[in-house]
Amino acid sequence: MGEVNKKGKTKVYKYIFLCIALVILMSTILFNPKDVPFWHSSTSEIITLLVFLFLIATFIERAVEVIIIVWRDKDRKAVENRVEQLRQKSELQAKGSTRLISQEEELAKIELENYKTETKSLALPMVFLLGIIISALGVKVLHPLVDQAVLNTFKPLQRTLFSCIDTLITGALLGGGSKGIHEIIEAFLNTVEKYRENLKVK
Repeated sequence: MGEVNKKGKTKVYKYIFLCIALVILMSTILFNPKDVPFWHSSTSEIITLLVFLFLIATFIERAVEVIIIVWRDKDRKAVENRVEQLRQKSELQAKGSTRLISQEEELAKIELENYKTETKSLALPMVFLLGIIISALGVKVLHPLVDQAVLNTFKPLQRTLFSCIDTLITGALLGGGSKGIHEIIEAFLNTVEKYRENLKVK
């Protein structure tokens, strides 16, 4: 039953994304927006931008971690203590023979895993929300990469949509955590290095 529900939800999400894509396509045909020109940013400028995003994402992660600790650490420790007590109890009952995990201990372990999963599911929206708020306040990832003088000549609708998408992408990057941004930095540096090597070969 659960598998059927998952497949149903997946189909719904696919249809939603398809509808969004069609709306965007129709909007492009109707409004005929101008191409956004890229600014000729140097490698060091792009790295600097990514490093700043990395630092902000690290700050967000630490802030959410502190909030989660204050909010849920007491309950987590209670569940962990119960698991440990049940483990010690089963060891005493075993008295040198093979220790068997009791049903009560197994249920406590499942409860602990569910608690950790729930905590992660609560932390992710918090991180994403903070990323969106920080981006809305002015931290952007796409704006520094385009020619601002030309962008300012665009229609208000196109500038607004560009700003909204920039905010969403930046918020998603920050919400994805410092690890994801670090991987982007590494991938970018590796690409630049390969590009330079190819130029030398030619």
